[in-house]
Amino acid sequence: MAIFDSSLGIEFKGNHLILTLLRKSFRKIRLVDYRIYPIASEGQKELQQAQWLNQITTFMAQQSIDKEKVSIAIPREKVMVRFLRLPPATQENLRQVLEYEAPKYIPFDQEEICFDYQILRHEKDNLDVIVVFAKKEEINFYLALLKKIGIQPLSIQIASQAALNLFFYNRGDKENEYSVLLDLSEPFCEINLIHSGKWQESFYLPLPPDKKGEKILTMIRQAGWKGDWVSQSTFFIYGMDGGEKGLSTWGKALPGERVSFPPRDRLEVEEGESKMESIYASVGLPLKGLIPTRMDLNLLPLELRKKVRQIGKPLFVIFLVLAVILSFTWGWGVYRRYQNELNILRAEVKKRKPEVEAIENLRKQREELAKELLEMEKIRAGEVSKVEIFKELAQILPSTVWIWNFKLTGKEIEISGFADSASDLIPLLDRSPLFEKVEFLAPVTKEREKRTDGDKEKERFKIKMRLEGRRAGS
Repeated sequence: MAIFDSSLGIEFKGNHLILTLLRKSFRKIRLVDYRIYPIASEGQKELQQAQWLNQITTFMAQQSIDKEKVSIAIPREKVMVRFLRLPPATQENLRQVLEYEAPKYIPFDQEEICFDYQILRHEKDNLDVIVVFAKKEEINFYLALLKKIGIQPLSIQIASQAALNLFFYNRGDKENEYSVLLDLSEPFCEINLIHSGKWQESFYLPLPPDKKGEKILTMIRQAGWKGDWVSQSTFFIYGMDGGEKGLSTWGKALPGERVSFPPRDRLEVEEGESKMESIYASVGLPLKGLIPTRMDLNLLPLELRKKVRQIGKPLFVIFLVLAVILSFTWGWGVYRRYQNELNILRAEVKKRKPEVEAIENLRKQREELAKELLEMEKIRAGEVSKVEIFKELAQILPSTVWIWNFKLTGKEIEISGFADSASDLIPLLDRSPLFEKVEFLAPVTKEREKRTDGDKEKERFKIKMRLEGRRAGS
């Protein structure tokens, strides 16, 4: 769709003709213009039809509207809406099933009706479907009327569908939220129930003269909304009698409930526009010509829809070919420019290659030195200090032992000295958590030590052992 697409909505209500024009630009949709025309009494049908055509033609000429972007809505009283729950197996041939079963749901024969459907929910055991039925003669009447001014509509909708599309466009899905859309247009009222972004039910009934709120709540309860839905529901008022006065009236008719106008935050409307709530459904009607809509029901006969697509297909192919050609031309220019830049970069890389290689060699040398330093640091961290070794020897050796030589080479230790019993030293040293592989490095010899209190015999020893690399007491 083009950035500045326009789409026209024509709603034929029971007592009004409403024209609305929407325009899309930069992901925004704006209500450009609208018209509301009263419908003459039943005895002036031919005059009324001529007035309709004149009003539509004048409006389209003023706004330069494309005749292929027109959606219409026929009066709700000319349509039957059914919410059905079917077996999942019917989905494969659902249109044929509904066509065959139609007499069960409406008081007309198959040959007399047009219908369309949409799947609302597809669960494991159920298929929830909405079906809209209308008599062919009613559809043909509006098609023939518009054909006189060269319009074949893009879609034929119902007002409630258009209102829901505008509602979903502005509000989106909200889990576990109950919403009631009330279309108040004397002498009728339409009630649409929504739960968690899903259309649940629709009622169309004459407005009661009094106790309107109670009547509405009774209809909703009959639809199966049970439990605490009343306190959770928000009622959205719109329609020809749904302005400020209607909001005030229904706010009192539904005590304790939240009552407001439908959301329109994403829709651009002129400042001070006061009719938006009155034409809410009409504004949602042309959305289908601008964006994909949630509710896609269309009472336009299938064969006419195919013709619309056939007209659009050649144009689509032409635009596609043009797009491909333009893309190729643009892409080739971009390719050549990037190729030249790439060649310049390659020449620069070749020129700088020796410098890069030298830097790379230095980086490798730095990494190797870093690895060596890391290994040395690990070795240093694992060493046991000599002070700790001397302390351990002093604690475990008897006071009568005299060490006159100590040698430390890496993890190897040699000690030489004298003891009363050299053989007792081996188990003492071996039990220490600091030493392992304790053994004599040379045979033990006996020597006599001269002392003032008399000579005393000592054993000369030379012992070798290895550090375990663990601290004493660990």
